[in-house]
Amino acid sequence: MRKRTITVILAIFILVMPVLLMTACPLHNNSFYGARVTGDGSGGAVAIYEDISGGNIYVQKISADGKTVWGERGVLLGNTGSQVYSYFSSDIVYDGAGGAIVVRPDSSQNKLQFTYHVSRINADGKVTWQRDFGYFKKMVSDGSGGVIVCCNNPSGQNTANSDGQNLAVVKIDSEGNYPWGTTGITVPLQGYQDNTLQITADSSGGAIVVWEDLESQPASTPGNPTVVDRLFAQRIDTNGHLPWGDSRLLYTTPKNTYAESPQIAGDGSGGATFVWQQTVNGRVESGSSQAQMMDIVVQKIDSAGNVMWGANGLPLQISASAVNATPIEPLLANDNTGGAIVIWRDHRDLTAAAAGIYAQNVDAGGHLKWQAGGIKVSATSLNPNPLIVSSGSGGSITAYSYQEDWQILNAQKLDSNGQALWPENGITITKYGFAGKSIVSDGQGGAIVAWGLSTSGSYVQRLNADGQLLWGEKGIKLGKK
Repeated sequence: MRKRTITVILAIFILVMPVLLMTACPLHNNSFYGARVTGDGSGGAVAIYEDISGGNIYVQKISADGKTVWGERGVLLGNTGSQVYSYFSSDIVYDGAGGAIVVRPDSSQNKLQFTYHVSRINADGKVTWQRDFGYFKKMVSDGSGGVIVCCNNPSGQNTANSDGQNLAVVKIDSEGNYPWGTTGITVPLQGYQDNTLQITADSSGGAIVVWEDLESQPASTPGNPTVVDRLFAQRIDTNGHLPWGDSRLLYTTPKNTYAESPQIAGDGSGGATFVWQQTVNGRVESGSSQAQMMDIVVQKIDSAGNVMWGANGLPLQISASAVNATPIEPLLANDNTGGAIVIWRDHRDLTAAAAGIYAQNVDAGGHLKWQAGGIKVSATSLNPNPLIVSSGSGGSITAYSYQEDWQILNAQKLDSNGQALWPENGITITKYGFAGKSIVSDGQGGAIVAWGLSTSGSYVQRLNADGQLLWGEKGIKLGKK
């Protein structure tokens, strides 16, 4: 982990610290709990969760009308063998046929290191195959009932990659076979920062990955190194080839700046849109030219690997439009027209107990469609931790912490013009506390949200296109009622 001095305002550090504490692999008795969810292709959901007593991991299917399909608790996959909740090490994607592919951690054989089990559960709740990995990183659906997995060690053995200079990308088809071989396709890396890796499907049976690369310069001052910060992307096509050749450069460091928190969304045509947070090293005066470089930046690469929006991407010019803006933690969703909707956390209207979420739509040509500085999605808590999905009609749905941190979970929907469609500051999904949330489109203009509460378990709720809660006032509780 690199160190740098970024002193925009002390308040930002104070705001971020609770998030870091919440994500530091807490133990079962330390309150953190959560579930992950995907759609079932028919307005319902499939969710992976750990039971409240800790250890056993289940998968449950919920029909569009809110009925649990796979028994009282769902399909038991196994026990983690760990005292750490599984939320941060689990994932789930739709298999395209009414089931799901999940990944879960297991330390029962080696308490010092997880093995990651990747399993497919069909529409009837049957586990049809399981494959094991060591040092699992990310996965995405291949669009044909299989999955594409990023890892540092595809063998499944609990030994780390010795040099960390290669990323393995492994494809598993719907029958559990390895079209790209058991060791996958190697993507060469250099100063790879593994906590920055992100992946998206390329809509053609392959995937696109993005990561941050750091390189200290030979003439650096001891204790104060000069670092070149770059973002790279690579595509692996359905046949396991690298059609972009050498990895594509998205960003390289202008003086005293860094790129952080890269995110990616497929454009539906074999390319992808990227977003990251541009930060400035050193003390920054409000309203200065340096402050205006504290920005969110987007970039697009087409299916052939052509970089579309300038050598270092397209800045959203947020700080230039709103002097006190401090845009951080960007996310994006495909707008279904070749562009993307970007959201970020912003403290331009900071009060003692609130921040804000703002959004901007960038069209396929790299034009900003909404007002300068972005539109306000909602007032939020100090640490909103927002998530975003496409609404399927050129807009988006965002879920976030509203008012007191991790107490009230709200959601807001924007149309293609940036107009909020639900009441001001959104619809309340739960007001009883939450952690470990996830969100997916329901495929019908609404969304399905899952969350956890350490005192009672995991829940799932569906909101329709009009913002109505379809699965009861408190949602559906997963596991034993």
